[in-house]
Amino acid sequence: KKIIMTKTDIKEDARIFLTDYASYNNGSQFEFGHWVELEKFDTADELYKYIKNHFAEADKKSPLDEYGSEREEIMITDFEGFPNEIYSESMNFNHLYEYFERAEDCGYSKEIIKAYASLGVYGLDNIDQFFQSLEESYCGEFSNDVEFADDYCEMHRLTKDHEVFPYTHIDWDRVANELMFSHDEAEGHYFRQL
Repeated sequence: KKIIMTKTDIKEDARIFLTDYASYNNGSQFEFGHWVELEKFDTADELYKYIKNHFAEADKKSPLDEYGSEREEIMITDFEGFPNEIYSESMNFNHLYEYFERAEDCGYSKEIIKAYASLGVYGLDNIDQFFQSLEESYCGEFSNDVEFADDYCEMHRLTKDHEVFPYTHIDWDRVANELMFSHDEAEGHYFRQL
């Protein structure tokens, strides 16, 4: 039941709502805050350069002199296209772009990567462990725990023919329940706990 390995561009759907802490504290975060499509930037350095230039332009047009502050501290107030567990208000874009690159090259679909991320096992600061663990733990996509248990038993040669006694009398719900002590499910995807 493994998903066919595929190359995916997870960055194509990713975007952030960019503002800064000084504007937020001033109550003017929406004056220059806007959505930024991340696929427009090949690297984190390009994105950081864009943000620096954007903040400089915003400072020219509407300085925050009364607060004695320039717009320099990045604040991301919303996001789309990547897992919640990877988001933070002041995220490191170098780590995010490394995540995009690794996600594109790992061979798993966006859905599998996002499902694994939703388990909260590793975040952006442990990107190597995230993808290594994903590779080692992914078991496949199933419609329910019983289907997973049946496939698991067959893969491990615990059954031969489901039409022959005693296999027709196995309590698959109980088998599934026991297996779920050492596996996790997210959005129909199953992962071994490592």
